[in-house]
Amino acid sequence: MGRKRARNALTLIACLALVMFVAACGGSSNDSPSTSTPAQANTSGGGKVELNAIFLPATWGTVVKDTLAPQYEKETGVKVNVQLIARDAIHEKMATLFAAKDSSFDIFNLDYNWIPEFAGAGHLADMGDVVPAADRQDFFPLSLKVATWNEKLYGIPQTVHPALLWYRRDLYQDPKIMAQYKQSTGDELKAPATMDEWRKQVEFFNGKTFNGKKVYGWVAQAQKGFANVHTWLNFLYTYGGKPFNADFTQSTLNTPQGQQATAMWAGMSKFMPPGANSVTYDLVTAAAQQGQVATALHWSWGAFAVDDPKSSKTVGDWAYTQVPSASAGQPSHPHLAEWVISVSNYSKHQAEAKKFAAWLETKKNDVVQASLGGGDPVRLSSYDSPTLMDEKVKGTDQLRFRRLPEVKKAMETAQPRPFFPLEERWEQVVSTPLQSISLGRSSVEEGLKQADQDVDSSLNR
Repeated sequence: MGRKRARNALTLIACLALVMFVAACGGSSNDSPSTSTPAQANTSGGGKVELNAIFLPATWGTVVKDTLAPQYEKETGVKVNVQLIARDAIHEKMATLFAAKDSSFDIFNLDYNWIPEFAGAGHLADMGDVVPAADRQDFFPLSLKVATWNEKLYGIPQTVHPALLWYRRDLYQDPKIMAQYKQSTGDELKAPATMDEWRKQVEFFNGKTFNGKKVYGWVAQAQKGFANVHTWLNFLYTYGGKPFNADFTQSTLNTPQGQQATAMWAGMSKFMPPGANSVTYDLVTAAAQQGQVATALHWSWGAFAVDDPKSSKTVGDWAYTQVPSASAGQPSHPHLAEWVISVSNYSKHQAEAKKFAAWLETKKNDVVQASLGGGDPVRLSSYDSPTLMDEKVKGTDQLRFRRLPEVKKAMETAQPRPFFPLEERWEQVVSTPLQSISLGRSSVEEGLKQADQDVDSSLNR
């Protein structure tokens, strides 16, 4: 009988452990909404407030999870449980939770283009009360604009990383290479200011061997999906193209500006490494780290990786400038990347969740996040911080944050993705004809005409 009681006790313990595990995970293994009550999901055993948050598993997400959330608990007693989930999975998770008005998660890390979709549907809390007007003056104006919908602030900017042109300073300043370029083109080799200059340079570099290593002209995200769209937008905006009419009721890609931009983008693809049409963010970063390319069109934030001695063979070699303009004297218009921190409108602890989001983006913590590698700053004052601007890459005389002056400049002319509730669907629709163009399966005009038709059909649905 004693053994039977012991077995029964062990069975009870196992069942309780399973229940606790499921509750901690927020539901079943397929990410279905939690069935626990708000009090169970959002308070600790001692009755203190406990917040649940989802962040991107990029550096700014890991910094929050590993450093800032534990620090906040020490300062306030409020525990913040942080889950790190991939980009598309965050969007899917939010859509599922919000459809059920589920309160099991309080805080979300959002790609800014989701603000119109989720705020417009009433799923996000107004954050205006925790970012007073005086404090907003210290944020990049554009960073707040894309966190706003119907004149209400629904997200606090956490990181901006507009596209920059990266170029290998060790190649561009090598006397032998400079002489070869001068002889080949008649021009001086320097950071390109225009698209035509850049194309000439990538054509020169492509396929050549320098210091025993074959180099390609450039690399950028090109995989079907959001990757090729995000790269192509840099060209479209810089050439003056517009994805839509003013009220987002008609696609306007097949225009002279759109054709010129797309032709330049597609034509340059032959100067990228083999398999370019499957290149993702990670592959762009790896190519830069390994010295496989002379230039790259990439997010500013990713520059931390090329100065990591554990994984990079090009530490200190990269310099940064603006995305080349369409013609001399004209501004470039880089594509904006930004992530914000939002609070669920179904959270039972909105006030506490807002406090945590605002605390993450104080002047002090904006610098702290950047210094820990957690994305480029969102506050103007951070770009004058000696903590960031004077720090050197370990073991070199190179400034660790040498990209930041170019980031600040890029934020003056950067342009966001089409800012309307169906943007996420738009990216998926337009990506297919863009891939057809880049693979040579359709002409630029045919592909853009098809893109307009596909987008208009999608809008009508």
